[in-house]
Amino acid sequence: MPTDRRTEQALIELYAGTLVDGLSAEGGMEAVIAGRRQLDRIIEYHYSNVELGEFADDPTYSPEQRSQVVRTVLEGSQPALVSVVGIMAERREFGNLTKVRSRFNQKVVEKLNTSIVDVTTRVPLDDHLREVIKNKAASELGTDIVLDEHVDETMLGGIIMKANGKRIDASMNTMLSRARSVLKEN
Repeated sequence: MPTDRRTEQALIELYAGTLVDGLSAEGGMEAVIAGRRQLDRIIEYHYSNVELGEFADDPTYSPEQRSQVVRTVLEGSQPALVSVVGIMAERREFGNLTKVRSRFNQKVVEKLNTSIVDVTTRVPLDDHLREVIKNKAASELGTDIVLDEHVDETMLGGIIMKANGKRIDASMNTMLSRARSVLKEN
């Protein structure tokens, strides 16, 4: 469904706001984080699976068929997420998922005064480090902080943090990569 830029922005705003409100009502911040993770997986799958993208934008399928397939695939996901993504598929707006995800993060800050900080480490955080990160992020961002922790066993060590469009990469992998680049230049 082609739309002009203002209409597209208004729809992205509506979808993101509806997601934050719906997820929050379903189960507070835990549901917001779970829905956010599920949305990330949907986006990853959408970009890695050409058939899904083609299906979601194929005008030969009825809006009801597109919506039903997406709702079936997402069965077991957060209900608010299933509903919003189903409507997007129905209206052939699946291509806006990444924009909705980006605006979703901003809406969490605006509506819930909370920044979700993605923290990736090689091993799980201990309570002390978790508190240090939360306190530092709260002073930097001026909001409440919720950590969304990820363990990546392929990391050599260090930490990667992302929040509100900012990224801090203090991982050993990145440091070694930079050192390699410097050595190659010399």
